[in-house]
Amino acid sequence: MNEIKTVLIVGSGIGGATAAYALRRIGVDVHCIDIKTETPLVGSGICLLHNALRAMGTLSLAEQCLDSGYRFDAFRQFDAAGHLLCSNSAPPSCGIRRPELARIVETAAAGAGAIFDRGVTVDRLVNRPEGVDVYFSNGRQATYDLVVAADGVYSPIRQQIFGGHYNPAFAGQSVWRFNTVRPVEVDGFCLFRTQTGKTVGSFPTGQNSCYIFYSENSKDPLRIPESEAHLMIRERLLEFTAPALVASLEQVTKPRQVIFRPLDITLVPAPWHRERVVLLGDAAHAPTPHMTSGGGMAIEDAVVLAECITSTQSANAALELYSNRRFERCKIIYGASLQLCRNEQQDPIGNRENSAALLLKTYQYLGETA
Repeated sequence: MNEIKTVLIVGSGIGGATAAYALRRIGVDVHCIDIKTETPLVGSGICLLHNALRAMGTLSLAEQCLDSGYRFDAFRQFDAAGHLLCSNSAPPSCGIRRPELARIVETAAAGAGAIFDRGVTVDRLVNRPEGVDVYFSNGRQATYDLVVAADGVYSPIRQQIFGGHYNPAFAGQSVWRFNTVRPVEVDGFCLFRTQTGKTVGSFPTGQNSCYIFYSENSKDPLRIPESEAHLMIRERLLEFTAPALVASLEQVTKPRQVIFRPLDITLVPAPWHRERVVLLGDAAHAPTPHMTSGGGMAIEDAVVLAECITSTQSANAALELYSNRRFERCKIIYGASLQLCRNEQQDPIGNRENSAALLLKTYQYLGETA
């Protein structure tokens, strides 16, 4: 039997909740905590590419995602007026609302026996070769065989254990996101492009819903008045006259409908563990969203971590195997995402053909087994 029998997961987002379910399926006792007091009921969309669907399939959750989301296999490019420029086949993917994906995974994990505590965080860790002593914000203390840091790009656990060497850096873009009613034209991964270099992306998240995003270049991180977000996104997209986008923007009438954030990225070199603390998802590798693969790679992490724990009795060997299997793959996706981001900053028009080719090439790479 493996040395890892009890696990604390810090962060109950997509990666953390998936890890909770994957580890419960192999018989590990799982305690998952999150500083948020409740599961978010609002959020943007997420694209589960074929690799993420394959990983979810190993957990018998892919069909639930497809039933709740929207299956598509097309990559289409339009001009700003909505005229189709080109259409390519793409690997089967699923667009889904993040809150719905969170519900599916967390329900499965809780049903399998994972314990979820909200409004709780870690005050301090004592990381030892044989286990981790954890001191919680609510005054409790417990010892675990393993602590999984799935607490995001700004991971406090990574900061405590790895130091500040891998703090996130601004990638030169910020992203605007909102959900809306799905126009009939948006039946795959769609990009709308202006002659001045602006690009708006969209994909379905359900039969009647879709997700729209726009990336904005800036030398320094942008800060916006949140109360004006809905007005600012309309102003930025005035060049887009495609009926689908115009109709979608007309539905954005309140600032809370718009999600805005600067793109902060990091890639932690392997190994991703120190003693009995290991990184997962954005805490280890937070790419730009251009490959729509951040959540999918976290799902892969969770599945691979469980596989590694079952494949060897030694905790250290399992964690080394996990890093060895994940680092190079995550590095490739991180690099492709960042290159797409830089292409948009340096020469958005001249790089369009190269970017489309890189996107499709990396999609093909993701088809390989994790």
